[in-house]
Amino acid sequence: MEIWLYVIIGTVSGLVMGTAGVGGGALVIFLLLEVAHFDQRYAQGTTLLVVAAPVSLLAAYQYHRSGLVNVRAGLIIMASFLVASYLGSLLAAQLPRESLKYGLGVLMVLMGLRILTS
Repeated sequence: MEIWLYVIIGTVSGLVMGTAGVGGGALVIFLLLEVAHFDQRYAQGTTLLVVAAPVSLLAAYQYHRSGLVNVRAGLIIMASFLVASYLGSLLAAQLPRESLKYGLGVLMVLMGLRILTS
């Protein structure tokens, strides 16, 4: 049963990320917390494993074939993302669980409000 739960989480998140181009990681965290009942830090670490792996390469390739990828911007963002995500992981290991939960919730609400109001 656990394997099917993970397959469903991956499928739903992959469809969202491939369709919308964003949100896959946020959705994975949410589903791991709410459906698989992961601890906050385990959900974050597992999600980082998922998005760090080349899971979005096929979707990115299709967007690139359609002329919808700025490779220069993507590579620069990827490099800075790499360093910043490592630093963030060091910080997350030191923060209380409730602070992580609150911060993630506020960030997701703010992003959603921005999308809805723009």
